[in-house]
Amino acid sequence: MEWLSRVLSQEPTVLALSITVVIAIFIFAARKAHLNHLARMKKIDDTFNIK
Repeated sequence: MEWLSRVLSQEPTVLALSITVVIAIFIFAARKAHLNHLARMKKIDDTFNIK
């Protein structure tokens, strides 16, 4: 943990970059989960709406 505190105290931009990376990873994971959810809901909807 010392290396982390040294890096963060030296460069505030590193902290901003780290936060940006974490947020970006979260956004991509949430988008993927949302798209998977939509696909599953469409599959379920198609089973009820047999034409």
